[in-house]
Amino acid sequence: MPADVPPRRARVACMIAMVAFGLLAGCWAPRIPDVRADLGLSDGALGAALLGAPFGAVATIWLTGRLLGRFASRVVVRATLVLTCAVWNLVPIAGNIGELFVAIALWGAASSALDVALNTQIAQVERHYGRPIMTSAHAAWAGGALLGAGVGSACAGLDIPLAAQIVGVGAFSLATILPATLAMLPTDPIPTTDPIPAVPRPLNGPPRPDGSPPPAVAPPPDASRARRPGRPAPERSPGRMGARARVGRMPRTSVALCAMAFGSLLCEGVAADWSALYLEEVTGAAAGVSGLGYTAFSGCMLATRTIGDRAAVRFGPDRLVRTLAGAAAVLFGLALATGATSAGTVTGILGFAAVGTGAACVYPSGMSAMARVGQGAGTSVAAYATFGYLGWLTGPVLVGALSALLGLHTAMLAVPLLLFMIVILAPMLAVGDGHHSSAQPRATGA
Repeated sequence: MPADVPPRRARVACMIAMVAFGLLAGCWAPRIPDVRADLGLSDGALGAALLGAPFGAVATIWLTGRLLGRFASRVVVRATLVLTCAVWNLVPIAGNIGELFVAIALWGAASSALDVALNTQIAQVERHYGRPIMTSAHAAWAGGALLGAGVGSACAGLDIPLAAQIVGVGAFSLATILPATLAMLPTDPIPTTDPIPAVPRPLNGPPRPDGSPPPAVAPPPDASRARRPGRPAPERSPGRMGARARVGRMPRTSVALCAMAFGSLLCEGVAADWSALYLEEVTGAAAGVSGLGYTAFSGCMLATRTIGDRAAVRFGPDRLVRTLAGAAAVLFGLALATGATSAGTVTGILGFAAVGTGAACVYPSGMSAMARVGQGAGTSVAAYATFGYLGWLTGPVLVGALSALLGLHTAMLAVPLLLFMIVILAPMLAVGDGHHSSAQPRATGA
């Protein structure tokens, strides 16, 4: 950790930035009906325009990763924050569906870049802070998003123009996040998967009589690397073959973590878009009750993320995620089994609450693990976020297609199946950090 940036100060800065970013993102949802009314859009046309955000995000995340490979994450945070607040002002002046799609796509591209840069910075701080902070940071974002939803609702109720709201919230976010970046890490020093440099072959005795160097011998195995479970034997020699072996180990872990991101955000997307319809169509819940499924999901996710870092210190993120996701899969499966009974509404709401708890720590824990084991923190976080966005984008569509073929009740089986997949892949969360695979707590940074 650089001497001029204390770990606690950097952590506080990241939390402040995540709250302000969540506020900026959350204030939009309550104003969507106003945008639809102003442009006279149908539900289908509005849905097509809103697809601009995830498409813009997926299209630019990889570019963000490349930028993070060249510039420090706090520099990218500053640039993408200004860009996000600037392009957001295009939404109120959109005059038709095409312009709205472009405006939302640009905002999705800029805000996803800010998201990746902030998560990269948090990963750096977490490594030096001495204990996990990623899940708490995502809880801060969720809290800011809830606050933003309240601000957006209040502005809508008071008939405050959307343009004025966006300017006001954008100015607040700039005034909050930009000063906070002064306390963030100026560099991104996370090492790659194998931080131990290749050891040159030692000389075998004195030089030969003719002055030529003596033959080289392979270095002895590194005992510290041999003690770590699950690692292959150390390379016998440096060079191209050793580099290929190190790179060859990474994709398997990275692919597993990206699959967890995909599955986790797919479950979140399904809960957001299909929980109310499931409770109405399958369990027969009243319209005023059906919304409680997503409320329970969101509340339990926020509460679990609030204590997730402390639990990860005590139990390890792999054990924590495996336990919570496994329990959620079983409980949601029971909710589906009783969905058509008189208790279906109650068990359905509890089932979505369980999914919120089970999925809460998956994405942030995987983000931390990906930053540890990837080739570079920025590019690794970008790849991870890409799969997460794809899961969020395709999840509701997948369930909709399965529902058309098999019925919504059967289609929702995708949720427990994905949670079981996360249970199987959860040990990958401990790769790259021996402390994280232990139930013993880590030392707290000063």
